[in-house]
Amino acid sequence: MPEAVPTTSGSSSTSNATPTFPEVGPVQIPDLDSFPPTGEPKHAKLGSWDFYRSIGSPRRVVAPMVDQSELPWRILSRRYGSDLVYTPMINAKLFVDESSKKKKVKYQEVNFNKEHGEEGCSTPIDALLSCEGEGSSTDSDRPLFVQFCSNDAATLLRAAQVVEDRCDAVDLNLGCPQHIARRGHYGSYLMEDWALIFALINTLHLNLKIPVTAKMRVYESVDKTVAYAKLLERAGAQIITVHGRTRSMKGHHTGLADWSKIRAVKAAVRVPVFANGNVLYPQDFADALAATGADGVMSAEGNLYNPAIFVHELPREPSALFPLAPALPFPSIARLAHEYLDIVSALRTPTQSSAIKAHLFRLCRPALEVHRDLREPLGKSRFDASATGAQRVATYRAFVDELEARLDKDMREEKWTAQPDPPLPGSVSQLTPMGEGGRAVYVPHWLAQPYFRPPLVPDERGVEERRERAERVAESKGVEGKVGRAREASADAEAEAVEKRAKLE
Repeated sequence: MPEAVPTTSGSSSTSNATPTFPEVGPVQIPDLDSFPPTGEPKHAKLGSWDFYRSIGSPRRVVAPMVDQSELPWRILSRRYGSDLVYTPMINAKLFVDESSKKKKVKYQEVNFNKEHGEEGCSTPIDALLSCEGEGSSTDSDRPLFVQFCSNDAATLLRAAQVVEDRCDAVDLNLGCPQHIARRGHYGSYLMEDWALIFALINTLHLNLKIPVTAKMRVYESVDKTVAYAKLLERAGAQIITVHGRTRSMKGHHTGLADWSKIRAVKAAVRVPVFANGNVLYPQDFADALAATGADGVMSAEGNLYNPAIFVHELPREPSALFPLAPALPFPSIARLAHEYLDIVSALRTPTQSSAIKAHLFRLCRPALEVHRDLREPLGKSRFDASATGAQRVATYRAFVDELEARLDKDMREEKWTAQPDPPLPGSVSQLTPMGEGGRAVYVPHWLAQPYFRPPLVPDERGVEERRERAERVAESKGVEGKVGRAREASADAEAEAVEKRAKLE
């Protein structure tokens, strides 16, 4: 009978066989035949293509995003065309921490709340039946993949078994490049330990009732990237998501994802592949499919700045200035913000204030470049967990109401019917048009749109370092309140950085 592979944190021993590392030029690639065979699962379950078809053959996928792909945002994203959504990354160790029952319960309540029966609900969620907005009568939380990070197979299995009856698959995070992941030895910082990665995935494959999937980053070497993906497949991953960036490509050094490496993986494995990276515009979906041959396309930041990025058809009312952007779905910021708050206030499951604030800062970013004084009231807004219904988000709603009133006036001002000179920081107009159809040269600031991260100016490096240090300390101690406050500070730090840039321009 399959059992959890006995590993300790950071262990690289999965069997008596020791993987060998033959030289391939300057790159060392483990010999896949030196790893154990996949093995037969304890439970009967669908695999790879049958599983993919059973959940509707999803092609438009929203990425797992820490503190950002929470339940209300998942629902909003599905309303606007997303076929599959992941939970935020969950730390498996904290999720099943037995050293403190109170701490474990709190962490589970925040990261995957089973008490109210809404997370992972496969039928329409009762609380949303009277909620305004398209799709409210059919809103569920499926299909859903729950993502964990871990470096211990037994711990990962215990965590996954807590949620396996509330999701369609469990995903292993092998892509997180942040300092927190380095300190905790998980995410992309497992890329040097293929034996441990095999143990993590194989343990879930053999023992869970549902499939296991994995999300990876690429290496500089195409050959090693392909071999890595084949290792994940051999371990039992039924779907592989390939983020076409290396571990060092993050933050202001993100750069472009390499779609050719994703295409190489797709050609080499026999399971469905999702392509992740470079998806900022709706038409990037088709471009990514064509360039990679992938079975689905995943969006992370693109979705955060425009949750309608996967809309299948043109919106009915993108703006009063529709002729300026007739080919792309750039919906009203205010409309999206109100709809998101409607969902947050209607659900019984509480939403972290840090998540709400970060969403509104990103969604409203172009408008806040014009109405900078509204950053402060947004920064001071809070989710009132002691209240019910609309009162839970009253301060956030007041911010959106004021912003909407100002944007209504802006729509009627002649100066906004053409691109400002100079363009607003981070705006669509800063991107050089690409492809035969090109990209929109100007999208008004009241419409949801991509954000293009400019280079750091000297003073901003300190802001970024302080933010990362705060999150790193909080995460290492497993203190959820401090983590939340650190993430709220992250949004405020981003606003501070923008202000400093403006003073230099």
